[in-house]
Amino acid sequence: MLQFPALNISAVLKILQEIAEKERNEENPKMPKVSINTHSGSAFGFFVTYSIEKNIVLLCDMSDGNAHFEYIESHSISSISITNMDKYGYLLSEGKIPFIPDAGKVPTLLQLKKEISTLQLEFKNTLKKEILIAYTYLENPEDLDKFYASKVLELLKETLSKIAMDKLAKEVFTESISEINFNLNTENKLSIKNKVLSISLDISKGLKSALTAERLKDEIEKNL
Repeated sequence: MLQFPALNISAVLKILQEIAEKERNEENPKMPKVSINTHSGSAFGFFVTYSIEKNIVLLCDMSDGNAHFEYIESHSISSISITNMDKYGYLLSEGKIPFIPDAGKVPTLLQLKKEISTLQLEFKNTLKKEILIAYTYLENPEDLDKFYASKVLELLKETLSKIAMDKLAKEVFTESISEINFNLNTENKLSIKNKVLSISLDISKGLKSALTAERLKDEIEKNL
């Protein structure tokens, strides 16, 4: 408990939105339960979504078997209490408490090699060129490293799909790159040498500190 910092309301809402986006993709989503106090009253329910642009938080209360939706202006919130988010508590620690993935979602090294082979085939079809992919790791990577390595492969797929949509960028990339090496680190770094694109991704705060697909695309294009 001593690892948790005091966060302002807007930071908490952004974290709740991140959790909601993760759970929305699950087969049985478990949204956080929140109790919100405003300057004029209070509200309780499952967190549904938060719109930064509209400054609105949407809650849904299912206490009597019927859905009751409540829309709350975020600037009117004075306090928030949260339950039903044990597996996401690490997000409130700003990286001081490590994320522990479910055992069933951690790939083996063999599965990672298969994912890499599949991605190489997809790149060949998309870019019309073979691009080798290599994951650099210690002799015995931790489960967390293997979990994030799989997520990085998804990131690479999304990034190169964006590059392939631009005819000129695609042409320059395929002329300049023949291999992609990536590793997990504590800072985001990128370099290109001898047609090898080397990428270090910061996972000190999970994927929150790593480059997004859009930012990674921009960094690659800057270095081409």
